[in-house]
Amino acid sequence: MPSTLLALVPDTAPDGSPVELYLALSPEPDLTRVRSVLHPNSSFLDLGSGPGRIANPLAAEGHEVVAVDNSAEMLFFVIGAERVLDDIWTLDLGRRFDAVLALSHLVNSRSRERRLQLLRTCRHHVRDGGVVLIQRYPPRCVPLERVRRLGRVAIWLHEIEMLEDGFSAQVTYRVGSDSWTQAFDAAIVDDAKLDTMVAEVGLSVVGELDDDGEWVLLGAMTE
Repeated sequence: MPSTLLALVPDTAPDGSPVELYLALSPEPDLTRVRSVLHPNSSFLDLGSGPGRIANPLAAEGHEVVAVDNSAEMLFFVIGAERVLDDIWTLDLGRRFDAVLALSHLVNSRSRERRLQLLRTCRHHVRDGGVVLIQRYPPRCVPLERVRRLGRVAIWLHEIEMLEDGFSAQVTYRVGSDSWTQAFDAAIVDDAKLDTMVAEVGLSVVGELDDDGEWVLLGAMTE
């Protein structure tokens, strides 16, 4: 990303997320998984889009993409998609899409009501017969301290503490000589919890896109 563009916006989003870091994250392998559930020229809603890691390439391929984020700093870098500055938990665009995407483990909020709010937003914006793709922490995996890479970004999970319903941890991202550390906590949403919640909002589990159950495809029941 040209430094002239980075100089035009603040370094961080309102929640403290560093814009430069999210620009450095590779769209793959997530983009391939998303493509696998889309038909050509689909209408597509990206909740918590960030700077367009997924939205930008899909818009370039001809999909009708709406990117929603609560950070104008992130949305500045969305290209080719419609940009909406709003809160995804209470979003009401008054229209529906062929597919809705909720990545970045949004469904792993420690608050069950918060998780339901997210799923209600997804159901409210997906057409009958459409699909919702969510990303959760693998329900059968125990978080371990480790370093993995996503494109140019090294991601170190550390300071892990197991909680009754999930875990808390710190994650440190490094891009070249720059690094950022954020603390977070998350609930583990197993299959039983997910089945119950999606049924409450008019969705159903269609299947999983990976062996760990991290990527789950939901279908919209006919209302």
